Amino acid sequence: MKVDVEVLRNFEERLNPAKPENIKIIGYGEISTVFELPELPGIALKRIPNFKSVEQVKRYIEVYFEYIELLEGAGLRVPDSDATFVERRDGKTVLYIAQKMVGNVGNKVIQTAKADEAEEVFGRVLAEMKKVWDFNAERREEGLEIGIDGQISNWAIMEEIYYFDTSTPMIRKNGIHQLDTEVFLQACPPGIRILLKKIFLQDILDRYFDFRKVVVDMIANLYKEGREDLIPIAINLANEFFKLNGYDFEAITAKEVEKYYKEDAFIWSLYLNLRKVHRFILTKALFGRYEYILPGKIRR
Repeated sequence: MKVDVEVLRNFEERLNPAKPENIKIIGYGEISTVFELPELPGIALKRIPNFKSVEQVKRYIEVYFEYIELLEGAGLRVPDSDATFVERRDGKTVLYIAQKMVGNVGNKVIQTAKADEAEEVFGRVLAEMKKVWDFNAERREEGLEIGIDGQISNWAIMEEIYYFDTSTPMIRKNGIHQLDTEVFLQACPPGIRILLKKIFLQDILDRYFDFRKVVVDMIANLYKEGREDLIPIAINLANEFFKLNGYDFEAITAKEVEKYYKEDAFIWSLYLNLRKVHRFILTKALFGRYEYILPGKIRR
């Protein structure tokens, strides 16, 4: 799939991130906004601004496509995708990731699912995630690993399951993350970036390469989806899945999931609030432009 760069360039030149017009917001990531343009129907777009150079964005795109190739090599299905960038007249470089829209997104399915239906969804997602760690076991001698964010909202639950949260390419080579973390930090006030990098960032990235932590994260997100009632079912299923597949993991507990959820919600709420402070300083105090489209209050 190839996206029309001229459409993106025209959109970018007229965009006011504080009041985006003529777009359909689909969702918000931690550094990106997912939306649809009338000119590109059926395509979900992720906009990631504030790259320092064309070379930096080209490197990000290179790692992005490598990540998709590795995911598919592990046996996961990924929707048709493209990635390109726009250089604005003011010299700013903005990345756009385009992806064919998929239906039956997991969190929407879970929100109305009965217990037995939800259990089937959890089982299918666990089986898909296992493919990643089977792949890592095979490639570890080469120093290669991939990670995923396995929360339910990142899967399309159809006859065949698709994983679509590919915009954050999680690849480690010889223990070194290939993701350019500066892209994340640029969204925060300059004085906070070093603190965030030192305290939170490494731990956040590393968790997505740990099968057990990815599953705990998936289960904890059921709080956010308003399906706390499904947490015991998901815990029991996960523990049984690990046991049957020979993983020597400590059993996941409800207390652990609750603690994880509270800590995770705190981190991302802090991150969003810092971004809003940054936006206020740039737009109100300095009369500048804040490049990110931010959500309102998010239920966590």
